[in-house]
Amino acid sequence: MAYFPFMIQLDDKQCLIVGGGAVAAWKAAQMCEFGACVTVVAPEICAELLAIADTERIDETAGIVENIDGNCQKKPERIRVWKREVTEADISGMDVVIMATDDAELNSQYAELCRSKHILVNVVDVKKDCDFYFPAIIKQGEVVVSVSTGGNSPMLASKIKKDIRQTLRTDYGQIADELGAIREKILAEEPDERARKRRFAAIVEAKMQEQRIRIGTRGSRLAQIQTDMVIEQLKKHYPDVRFEKVIVTTKGDKQKEAAISSFGGKAVFVEEIEEALLDGTIDLAVHSAKDMPNPCKKGLGIAGVLPRACVQDVLIYRADTDIRSKNTFTVGTGSLRRRSQIKEIYPQAECMELRGNVTTRIQKLRDGLYDAIILAAAGIERLGIEKEPDLVYEYLDVDAMLPAAGQGIIAMEACEGTLPYHMAETISDAETEGCLRAERAVVREMEAGCHEPIGVYATWKDDKTMQVRVMNARSGKVKREVWEREKEDANDLE
Repeated sequence: MAYFPFMIQLDDKQCLIVGGGAVAAWKAAQMCEFGACVTVVAPEICAELLAIADTERIDETAGIVENIDGNCQKKPERIRVWKREVTEADISGMDVVIMATDDAELNSQYAELCRSKHILVNVVDVKKDCDFYFPAIIKQGEVVVSVSTGGNSPMLASKIKKDIRQTLRTDYGQIADELGAIREKILAEEPDERARKRRFAAIVEAKMQEQRIRIGTRGSRLAQIQTDMVIEQLKKHYPDVRFEKVIVTTKGDKQKEAAISSFGGKAVFVEEIEEALLDGTIDLAVHSAKDMPNPCKKGLGIAGVLPRACVQDVLIYRADTDIRSKNTFTVGTGSLRRRSQIKEIYPQAECMELRGNVTTRIQKLRDGLYDAIILAAAGIERLGIEKEPDLVYEYLDVDAMLPAAGQGIIAMEACEGTLPYHMAETISDAETEGCLRAERAVVREMEAGCHEPIGVYATWKDDKTMQVRVMNARSGKVKREVWEREKEDANDLE
């Protein structure tokens, strides 16, 4: 007989997971996401489980791994890990127990013990010993869709979930939050049940018919912050429009370790997003301008930009490392532009390939894989991690480390001539847009690929004159030049 799909409030419920492997880690993450207080007991703890808890230490005497709340990603708020064998005393006071060990006899023994104490139990991969199952879940805020096959085929449940996800709008969670507030008000105001139902039906229909703009972006925290910045500005001008974020996974997100130049250059962070624009999956896209192909795909264009942030690159190293006293020191960067210029600033620098999002790169520095790394100031400042006490941040002068074309600029891309394109135009910063146009024009004139050692930086000297600085290290030597254009000529750059 099929199991009834209760929706249970897990907040403050006590959950015991016996087992320290990858399956236990996955179940712990799910339970914590829904507010449960999770205790894990196992003699060995896998790396995935430690990563979930964002731990810094294991106190083997007390047996507790304490959760540290990270600044860069949301971590489970309450999780304890006991590094030892499970005992019968561990299930005391538990609301839910999950047996995820490789010992079938132990799993069965504790399943019977839990039932004798009327504690709900789940035994991984043993259907007969399960009082409940973990469904495949789609979660948008408080909107939760779950799929179960009664333990017969988790893989089928996952496939059904994917099929359902493709048909769901991605703003149901936001709509539910808004309707929840409205519902409470109507319940207080309207005593007649039929009248309430009519009002509820009309409001739900109106919400579903509201104009929405789907904004495509990558899934990294920095990409999310930048997209939120765009949405904030759009809402000021279009308060009645619903702006919905759509996460698009790009080739660059999937290939986390290989050098970008080895599989397509910077376009690998944009290609899938541009395809989503062209096939109508999304209406507007938000990019870091320096990552965009030049030119955009046919039919697409940069519709607008936000005001430019700091354009500098930052050399970051641990506070306990005196890089200047070293005969050589390693610098993590995948950029040929940065490699060419850092060697002029620090001849003793030895550059090594570096991939990953900003927080991953900083963690690699902390782990000692590099003596220093180079990151864009705009990214670390938007993430709010430019003042970590254990790190030194050396902002490099633009005359010595010329930025990439578009560095520090958030760009909005859309199909030309569409409503989203015009909406982005409305909030665009004219000065920044002019500089970006000039920088991209220079790169095209040089017929430069997106992973070549080229730096371009345009600024307005005054109301009439634009100055453009260029760095070219294609020959192996850094060459710099500066030229100026009048405003009328600069505005003609495309």
